[in-house]
Amino acid sequence: MTSLTDDLRRFADACFPLLVSHLWSSTVFMLLILLALLVMRRRLTADARFSLALIGILKFAIPVALVEPAVRGLADVLFGSGSRGSLEFPLQVLGGAVGIVPSPAGQSLWPAVAVAVWLTVALALILRLALTHHRLVSLSVRTALPPRPRETDALSRARRRVRVRRGIDMARSPLPEAPAVLRVFRPLVVLPTGGCDDLTEDELESLLCHECAHVARHDNLIARIESVLCALFWFHPLIWIARRITVIERERACDEVVAGSAGERETYLAALTKFCHSAIAPGLPGVSCMATANLKERMDHVMNYAVLKAQAPSSRRVTVLAASALGLFTLAAAIGGSNRALAGESKKKDEPYAIRMTAVRGGESITVQGTVSDNKTQQVISAPKLTLDASRTASAKTSGSGLEVLFEVRPDGDYRLAVDVTITKDGRLVQRNTVPVTPSESEAAEGAANYTGKPISLDLKDADLRDVIGTFGKLTGLEMRMDESVQGKVTVSWHNVPWDQAFDSLLKENGLTYRREGSVITVSKK
Repeated sequence: MTSLTDDLRRFADACFPLLVSHLWSSTVFMLLILLALLVMRRRLTADARFSLALIGILKFAIPVALVEPAVRGLADVLFGSGSRGSLEFPLQVLGGAVGIVPSPAGQSLWPAVAVAVWLTVALALILRLALTHHRLVSLSVRTALPPRPRETDALSRARRRVRVRRGIDMARSPLPEAPAVLRVFRPLVVLPTGGCDDLTEDELESLLCHECAHVARHDNLIARIESVLCALFWFHPLIWIARRITVIERERACDEVVAGSAGERETYLAALTKFCHSAIAPGLPGVSCMATANLKERMDHVMNYAVLKAQAPSSRRVTVLAASALGLFTLAAAIGGSNRALAGESKKKDEPYAIRMTAVRGGESITVQGTVSDNKTQQVISAPKLTLDASRTASAKTSGSGLEVLFEVRPDGDYRLAVDVTITKDGRLVQRNTVPVTPSESEAAEGAANYTGKPISLDLKDADLRDVIGTFGKLTGLEMRMDESVQGKVTVSWHNVPWDQAFDSLLKENGLTYRREGSVITVSKK
């Protein structure tokens, strides 16, 4: 039972934070898409509105964690050390690093339970949609009747008009009340039995042009992808709002394909009028039916389409801009996330201790340097250093200030490590975290992780900063020179910490920098 509990906690540690981070960046992007649709709704064609809503949904299919490995090297090229500081906060917001990552499942099983419920409901919805679609297609095929010659000829003319080269089957069935396209790979246009008898040849062709437009746009395949994403993120209201928009605008976009000229528009409107009585039909993924959207609003849109088309930007331009925005947004979020992955960190307001891990790869071995500090006092309580083979595990235990800290490093994929940190006090669990960290081979990361100084222990409260810096000179035999601007009081607590790491931490926390010339170190303000 204990092993199962630990596995559940470890699963939540690895999965839950990544899921929340992905949801955060996807939600921000979707809000921007919906805002753009709200502001420009009357200035865009239905095809452009459909593309915007679809791209917003597709963002949920691109986890930032999958993109991070590709942008780790690109981050330093795009944002050097001089410019990254001003962009660090917005990049972290996009990457989901600011206040939205939940506490790990160190002391609770609720993240693992939440993930299990999420996957169970999502799987049930996906199976339900697949079974419903399969049942509808099977029933339509079983009850299908062969099309009449006039209907076959009208479909051939519609295919040429819309420029659809792939084959399209046709049948008549008593099930639909309006023409519909079934199946993804072998499209089947189903006409209502007797429902097209009152249509003229031109009206029938115009309706079939609408169905051929669905085939040309691959709407059934796109609808299936949308349904899977909506099922996976069934708890997210924005994705359902976007899905509702795509359902409506998909039909209007096909209407726009048919309504190219004034004569064709009048013919198509006459055909739609004869189907107004059947405007109620269930919306199913992978089924494009002209009765799934409000026909009156669609007819109004067709009548006003000529004016809108002349004033609106092209849908292709809108799609390219939105896709570019999706790529840049994902890249920025991945850069924000990669900064945390390269230097793994766990620091949350509701936890007593912050944990920071860095790793450097050297040949077949990896050196991991850790720092555990008090979130309130910023005092370092543990700073272990471990070396392990890339495919093996390693562990280390430190103690001090009544606390015992256990570090367990293990491989986590091809490039990353996972460091399980357990902090106990008097045998009682205080905090448990799993911190992901990616080994780096850059000089900057190596310098940050490879501290080689002699370990020191030092506890000072409200001590003069200049005196503390001078203490490092006495401990190391180096001459410490300080500018007059170096002033202040500090409280420090180091236990078995390499002196160069402690010194580096002290200067960074007080906004200082230094340069070394032989045995002389000069400290000054940045």
